[in-house]
Order: sequence, then C-alpha cells, then structure tokens
Amino acid sequence: MLTVVFAWRSPGTLRVALLSWPLVVFASGLFLAVGVLEAWGLPAVLSAATGSGETLPELWRLAGIGALAANDVNNLPADLALEPVADSPVRLAALLIGVGAGPLVTPWASLATLLWHERLRAVGVEVPWGRCVLAGLVAAPLIVAGAVVPLAVR
Repeated sequence: MLTVVFAWRSPGTLRVALLSWPLVVFASGLFLAVGVLEAWGLPAVLSAATGSGETLPELWRLAGIGALAANDVNNLPADLALEPVADSPVRLAALLIGVGAGPLVTPWASLATLLWHERLRAVGVEVPWGRCVLAGLVAAPLIVAGAVVPLAVR
C-alpha cells in the first residue's frame, strides 16, 4: 500500500534501480538454504542445542544461540530456522530478542543493516565496519542478556 501511495505522489522517484538486486538474490539464497537444512534435520539439531525450558539460563541460551546464528547467517533465516524450537511465547520472545538485538556485530547479520549500507554507499558515505564490529561485540551481549531478564521474572 505504501509503495502505491508513494508511486502516486512521486511517480518519477520510484524506480526499479532503487532495488538492490544482489541483496535480493543473497536474501533469497539464505531462505533457500534454511529450507534445505530443515529438510535435512536441522530442527532436531537446534532443539538439542537450545534446550526447552523457561528459566533465565535457558532463555539466555536460546537468545544467545539466536544472536550467534543471526551474526553467522543473517537474522531473518536464523529466526526462521529457530522458531520451531521456540515453542512457547516466552521462548519465542527470547529468540526474537536474540535475532533482533544480537545482529549488532557483523554487517551481514541484519537485512536492514545491509539495506542501509547499500543506500549509504550509493550516496558516497563509507561506513567504518571495524569500529561498528567492536562496538557491537560489547553492546550486543549486554543488550541481549539484559533484555531477556524480564522474561524469566514473571
């Protein structure tokens, strides 16, 4: 709906060139890879890794694995792969914290970060990734750990 309104109000601005095709292919490939891994038994492996409880250490474990997975492959496919093991609202919230706040470390961990990077690069702004990674290494674990605490205190 927003695209239609934008196209109606500013028809000359909306162009196919605004879409980052390499990023579309990359994101599609990630989702395809998760689908293949699920068919090969990924949920059983993830279930063993993430546990099943709702105590604070178990929720930290799930959120931490979500954060690590997001920084490894990207937060969207990480969430897709881990949702089957987040089998309660509290565990799902812990997972969402992990895959939402955890991707502060690596540049590819979040599709939103990749999109912003593409837009900044298109207008000539360079992002110092080394500094961002160092700040994320400190901030992400603290944010994820702190945000999970209220879930266990119910």
